[in-house]
Amino acid sequence: MSGDHDRAADTELRYDAPARRWTEALPVGNGRLGAMVFGGTATERLQINDDTCWSGAPHQRTGRELASGDGPALLAEARSHLAAGQVRDAERTLSQLQFGNTQAYQPLVDVRLTQLDPTGHPLPEPDQGSYGRCLDLAHALASHHFTRDVVRHHQEVWASAADQVLVLHRVASAPHTTRVALDSPHVAASVRFHGHDLPGIAGADAHVPMPSRPLQGGDDPGDPRRYPEQGGTVTALVGARLLTDGTVTVDGDGLLVRDATDLVLLLATATDYVDPSTSPHGDLDTLRSDLDARLDAHLRRVRDDGGPAALRDAHSRDHRRLFDRVRLRLASSGGDEEPTTHSADIPTDERLRRHAAGEPDPGLAALAFHFGRYLLIASSRPGSLPSNLQGIWNDHLAPPWRANYTTNINLEMNYWPAEVTNLAECHQPLLDWLEHLRRRGTGVAGHVYGLPGWTAHHNSDAWAFADAVGEGADDPAWSFWPLGAAWLCLQVWDHYDFTRDREFLTTAGWPLVRSATEFVLAWLVENPDGTLGTAPATSPENRYLAGDGESAAVATSTTSDLGLIHNILTAGLRMATALGDEATAEDQDWIRRARAALRRLPGERVGPDGRLAEWSTDVTDAEPGHRHTSHLVGVFPGTRIDPERTPTLAAAALRTLDGRGPDSTGWALAWRIALRARLRDAAGAADLLRRYLTPLREDAPDTPTTSVPGGVYPNLFCAHPPFQIDGNLGVTAGVAELLLQSHLTSEELTVVDLLPALPAAWGSGEFTGLRARGAVTVEASWRDGRLVRAAVVCDADRRVLVRWPEGQVVIDLVAGRSTEVTPAEDVPAP
Repeated sequence: MSGDHDRAADTELRYDAPARRWTEALPVGNGRLGAMVFGGTATERLQINDDTCWSGAPHQRTGRELASGDGPALLAEARSHLAAGQVRDAERTLSQLQFGNTQAYQPLVDVRLTQLDPTGHPLPEPDQGSYGRCLDLAHALASHHFTRDVVRHHQEVWASAADQVLVLHRVASAPHTTRVALDSPHVAASVRFHGHDLPGIAGADAHVPMPSRPLQGGDDPGDPRRYPEQGGTVTALVGARLLTDGTVTVDGDGLLVRDATDLVLLLATATDYVDPSTSPHGDLDTLRSDLDARLDAHLRRVRDDGGPAALRDAHSRDHRRLFDRVRLRLASSGGDEEPTTHSADIPTDERLRRHAAGEPDPGLAALAFHFGRYLLIASSRPGSLPSNLQGIWNDHLAPPWRANYTTNINLEMNYWPAEVTNLAECHQPLLDWLEHLRRRGTGVAGHVYGLPGWTAHHNSDAWAFADAVGEGADDPAWSFWPLGAAWLCLQVWDHYDFTRDREFLTTAGWPLVRSATEFVLAWLVENPDGTLGTAPATSPENRYLAGDGESAAVATSTTSDLGLIHNILTAGLRMATALGDEATAEDQDWIRRARAALRRLPGERVGPDGRLAEWSTDVTDAEPGHRHTSHLVGVFPGTRIDPERTPTLAAAALRTLDGRGPDSTGWALAWRIALRARLRDAAGAADLLRRYLTPLREDAPDTPTTSVPGGVYPNLFCAHPPFQIDGNLGVTAGVAELLLQSHLTSEELTVVDLLPALPAAWGSGEFTGLRARGAVTVEASWRDGRLVRAAVVCDADRRVLVRWPEGQVVIDLVAGRSTEVTPAEDVPAP
């Protein structure tokens, strides 16, 4: 089989029918502008999003206000109740620290292209067998083709980051008629179609105000009262330009294109969103002028430079600059023979069904890996907002969980693959947004808790919401958890540890971590035995059975709390050490306090059942198979527990995963793959990956549920269900963790563990471009489960220990110089 054919199996999603529903459509995006492409024949639909289209505005509180001094008093009251064993009273007290909810990510517009017969009616579907649909991950192109009445049709769609425009290009072998329409689900939107002085050119413009609050149960989606008349919320402008070799006229609420064989649609957006801390500016005239100028410039390029090829080539080069940094090929045997499934020729949804039925297809795991990298590139670019629960793709006015930033695992999981898969630039939107969250979180820490530093809770949004969510009577299992900043700052540490970017350390990284840990140090309370702990505490979204036999969420010193604090204080100490002479007297004081706190923090413990305990006392789980495994944060993404240094805790962590059961939501399966990889359980990780790559049941509901095991939709979107992108991105990180680990890296030595948890089904393969901590890039190939060769290169001079199951070698690397590693050069492993 040719190399191109192999690569197609790993980097192309293929289908033999148009998308019937949103979760079968194919995503394109440039970090800010996204579209779901359905690939229709009679009618094509492009569902469009802009990542700045959120409801509400900054500093807009949707819940209660809190008088000065009330917050610290309520916190003291909750702690007093817990000390007395009064869990219910503590929960009721904490409900008074709920301050409303986040805003919601919103859809923007839809574009529909309908092919018409001579009487103006939509044409029927073409004959089966003439249709093909593809998402080319390597070039970021969504395409489809079909034949109707011997006329061949072909379409490509891409979202260019280089030119900040969405392009649809359609060609046919004979003239035909198409109607182009644009509309919005927002009742306050207005759309205008217009012609042009030049033949074959027309346009459309939309003005789409965002609502002041999310759509809620019982609301009428068409109620205009949710849309402020005088602005105050984000307003989006959409511009489209159509160029064709046929004739185009304005036809009521659309454009009618007659006798065309070539059609190019350019679409761009602009909003008055500034940043999470600034109100929308409302200068729509300037926005419209800039948008029109950009579209007209692209239109001239298409018209005068022989078509859209220049735009497509610039887009492809820009995308491949990121995507091609990493390659991964997986096979079941050592030879170059063709895979038994000929997977490149099989539709992706059929590959999923065959794989779920037991047919070997190692390339499907590689496809899921590459799909996650593609989605991160498409949904998170420098200058954009961070990728939310759905990336940048959403067609609901009331999206599940408001498509917000869920900070107790999901937002972090979105960025787990950023560093290890060589996409550090795609990490930047999160790191930039954290500075705004720090500003809001500083106010919350001081006003609500009377403490220094900054804090965040379970949920946030484009306006950097940092309070505890809820309406005053909601479950503290998901509303009370003030360690969001601590978990998010592990991403800050990872960015520095993988890049060793000193400028980032001093200007952004250390200030974020220092401030977050100031809150953590002040949050700790002294226990009767002299140790430190947290009170109140939760294990995010999980519950236990209290003394009254009913489930409860509030406790003290949960394992997840202590594990996060251990990890972030340790990371902070390493960052402070890296400052060297630049550390201030205040930094030195922080170092003393952090070290003293770490000496008094209890570590993880093993419960009577042999599992890693989740709670500070031995209680019964309310839901033994719960999707969250927050108490394993010290395993992954943390670095405290592994089989080499802490074998007893590692064994207990494995028993915990076994006890959670084999099925869960899609994103939870992704987390557990990474956990088992870190624990060197290759077989367990492979089983979870197989379950993750299982098609979601056809009767699964579109609304959130935990009663249906997660998996993937036909377009490979992760199913909670419903769709959550963190599972896609988490699986990419999990696959990387099976192939390369570097969490034992120190300031002086990078430790590269190759093939630490290689699944038996991946007997042979290769990867290039994965990153290890310490700014080291790695490639490796293996055959029949054994390393054949590897190579490492570093950004700066660095000592590296390369290990694989059969051996190891220490190398003193010179910056920029690749060094080969082969098993023949190994030193026997101790």
